[in-house]
Amino acid sequence: MSFEALQKRIKTTQELREIVNNMKTLSSVSIWQYEQANKALDKYRRNLRNAFHALLLNNGVPRVAQKARIAQKYLYILIGTDNGMVGKFNKEIIEKVRNDMRTKKIARKDVCVFVVGRRLATLAEQAGFNVYGSIGISNSVKVVGSLAEKVLLTIDEVTQKNRVDHVSVYYHRRHGNTSVVLENRQIIPYDKSIWKNLRAKQWDTNNFPQVSENKGRMFTALINEALMISMIRFLNGSLASEHFTRMTNMQEAEKNIDENLERMNLEYQQQRQENITDELIDVISGADAMRKK
Repeated sequence: MSFEALQKRIKTTQELREIVNNMKTLSSVSIWQYEQANKALDKYRRNLRNAFHALLLNNGVPRVAQKARIAQKYLYILIGTDNGMVGKFNKEIIEKVRNDMRTKKIARKDVCVFVVGRRLATLAEQAGFNVYGSIGISNSVKVVGSLAEKVLLTIDEVTQKNRVDHVSVYYHRRHGNTSVVLENRQIIPYDKSIWKNLRAKQWDTNNFPQVSENKGRMFTALINEALMISMIRFLNGSLASEHFTRMTNMQEAEKNIDENLERMNLEYQQQRQENITDELIDVISGADAMRKK
């Protein structure tokens, strides 16, 4: 490689490193935003659990909610990404669904999927799944609430229209500060052990709350709020995991770029030294020639 070409390549690689570093920084900030949003939901979720607790102690949970039905039709909510540089983020979800269906011996005809993420929807269709619908996913913490609402409206529509009685969500979440894991969370039917544990638990204070509202309507409202919070948490967790995966990939790319820059800078210095040496030899040779004349 010529000296000029090497200079140009070093400059281009330095510019690429700057882009990679900016992407890594943006992902780091985004992770913080989504995880802070979930932390903010934790207090509300505790208040919601207390409301369920009070309703249970007032015998306000309908019998149908305490009895799990045998699932015959399945709806899987798949949360993926529409952005790149995340490796097998979407493909892992497809493989996980396939493996779970194989393990549980669930026929494909009994499953439909609703996909958050256009790219993942394409993969699901290519894999032969019955895709009920899909929506794009936005990388903004401000729109996660409206996105969760659209998903829940779809769940309500599918469960009524197709008589679905089993709904699960597939999404990624961060595991500590070092890795990302793929989760499968069942949201319908409701886990009756939650009601059992809350009913067995004593109220924390002597001021036992009395429920004056219609208990059936209150139960429905609390269930809807619980589903909304869960869906927002799933979406935030997935988006944080996406950015964490991208940040990790950018860190690896940055490492490779630094190694390449170090090698090219060494080659540049060697070529520069050789050029200087050649120029000095030419000058000395010219001086000797002039003296001989």
